[in-house]
Amino acid sequence: MWIEVIFPVSTIPSILSLAILGYSAVTIAGAVLFGPDAWFENADPLSVLFRFFGAVAPVKRRDGKLTVKLPGSDLTDSDLITDTSDVAFVIALIWELTYSGFITTQTGAATTEALVSLSNIGVGAVQIRAILIYTLLFVSGYVVFFAAYWYAGVLSRRRTGTYITAKRIAFRFAPSLLAIAAGYHLAHYTGLAVSLSPALGMAILSPLSPPANPLTLSPPGWFEGLSIAYVLIGHLLAIWAAHATAYELFSSRLVAIRSQYPFIGVMIGYTVISLWILSLPGATPPYLP
Repeated sequence: MWIEVIFPVSTIPSILSLAILGYSAVTIAGAVLFGPDAWFENADPLSVLFRFFGAVAPVKRRDGKLTVKLPGSDLTDSDLITDTSDVAFVIALIWELTYSGFITTQTGAATTEALVSLSNIGVGAVQIRAILIYTLLFVSGYVVFFAAYWYAGVLSRRRTGTYITAKRIAFRFAPSLLAIAAGYHLAHYTGLAVSLSPALGMAILSPLSPPANPLTLSPPGWFEGLSIAYVLIGHLLAIWAAHATAYELFSSRLVAIRSQYPFIGVMIGYTVISLWILSLPGATPPYLP
């Protein structure tokens, strides 16, 4: 997301082509050096993304067959999140859309302009300072989101007095955040997917000679309500997953209930911020090419 914001990969085809070629080169090199199984299981971001979202999806491929299950059924799997890097990746899925949503609002644009103005100390061009501000907002916001979740694990252990470490508790509850991330992605991209679906069809039919003015659709106004529904449904699914996880992790019912409070507080915080951003009027991020 930082690359998409700083560099015009979505507006200049040549830069997008270079980004794709660079990503492909790194992926091929990683698969050769570390082996395809290790690379795509742990390092390739798209593979990890699809694997994690597969735990939320109602359709899954097993043994070469498609199976239908309740959404989020695999979020209580203890083998889904096994490392701090996995937790960091899940938090990144939530933060990157929160960040992109914020900077494309009038409030986000005003905040960026104010920070760029404050950083004017006579050194550096305005675009350089803007890139630094966008980077600072991205990194600092992610640190806050990650620290809030990790501290929830510490509070959960204190409230329960369990022998289970705070890290282990954080690992077990992290999959529930994938439901929130999935809701964010649906809210963010459903309208865009519908709008560009005719253009995608044309590109598939004529990949080497796309139309100069591809057809796009304008989603109806009720799509905004659909975005809010996706966020709320993702949050409710996350609470259900956290509740089921707590009862698997702790033998005592009261301990299981107390263990959830810090994580539910963090989930509510994430969702409130997302709903607030959805309520803001949109704007073009300033200073970007």
